[in-house]
Amino acid sequence: QVEKIMAFGFHICVDSFLYTFTILPIRFIWSVLLLILRACYWKKLSPQYQFHRRHTYQMIQVFLLYCVYQYVLAPISIGKFYHWIRGQAMIKLYVLIAIVEVFDRLMCSLGQDCLDSMYWNAVNRPKSSRMLISVAVVLMYTTCHTLLLFLHVATLNVAMNSADHALLTLFISGNFAEVKSTVFKKYNKAALFKMTASDVCERFKLALFLGLVLLLNMCQGMNQTQLIGYLRICAIVWCAELLADWIKHSFITKFNILQAKVYNEYELLMAGDFTGIGHEGVNLDHSHAVVKRIGFAQLPLVCVMLRFFREAIKYATINQNWPNLSFGGMVCVVSAIWFVMLAMKIALGSLLQRISMNKLKHAPEILVVPPSKAKKKKE
Repeated sequence: QVEKIMAFGFHICVDSFLYTFTILPIRFIWSVLLLILRACYWKKLSPQYQFHRRHTYQMIQVFLLYCVYQYVLAPISIGKFYHWIRGQAMIKLYVLIAIVEVFDRLMCSLGQDCLDSMYWNAVNRPKSSRMLISVAVVLMYTTCHTLLLFLHVATLNVAMNSADHALLTLFISGNFAEVKSTVFKKYNKAALFKMTASDVCERFKLALFLGLVLLLNMCQGMNQTQLIGYLRICAIVWCAELLADWIKHSFITKFNILQAKVYNEYELLMAGDFTGIGHEGVNLDHSHAVVKRIGFAQLPLVCVMLRFFREAIKYATINQNWPNLSFGGMVCVVSAIWFVMLAMKIALGSLLQRISMNKLKHAPEILVVPPSKAKKKKE
């Protein structure tokens, strides 16, 4: 049951992540076109071609992505940052990793609330000073969370390249330290759902970070033996994460006398959010409600991925792993990659929508009630 909801939530995170790369740019371009049309023909436009306040939200999101990537991450040298981390004492890195993990969870819970506040101000009070304050708050949040995740990936890169793998041992031991800090606490259904949602996001981030580190090292140049070694380390880290989750959830359900079917309720709750049931008045993407519920941070992860992709492309060009392309050829390659991602987004979104509707169709009506409201309803 745990792996079912983990797999379902993992693919929801992938769908939301692909949305930021594919659908959000389309909405941004459409919003800019509507704004230009409004400036030129503001009295002659039909309602479907009018610029609404909600279109401002997509424009602000792209603006935030550009600012954080261009002015925060781009000036940072990954090579210098790598050697700075490598030169630190092990105890400092252990404390640093613990701080990053704690603040990462805090930022995940804060981020979606900040974005919702910015959306509400953009729709209802776009000319108010609170609108500028909310944008500034989201910019500060995105910057801080992006730097935390960037530090996490850089530390993981050092751990995978260290000869004695001592830092890698710290990463793995952190999973089992989390088991120690959670299994002996009292949990109800709502608290267990929050922890499950956090585990879903952690799995996606770990998969993304391992992929980025592997891509960066492949572009820097490695032979087949080194590649097999990297894949072995990735498998060890991933299996340690799975084992820690299994131990944690099995003992929490045992000690708190929770049945395994509670994970079916969580799965139905996520399916209801993904299909938009109960969120019909929100003019955002279909996965917004479920992303907010599980606390998935798309914008910081996208910024980190773009920065490491840029670094990987730079090393691939230096080492001549890629053929020399003209500007037109590069545009064609980027366009082809974008269309592939768009096709993946549409296919995955349709599949998840169909799976979610099927789950809700064959589920008892009482299971659709959120865990936090089920207790109140009984009372």
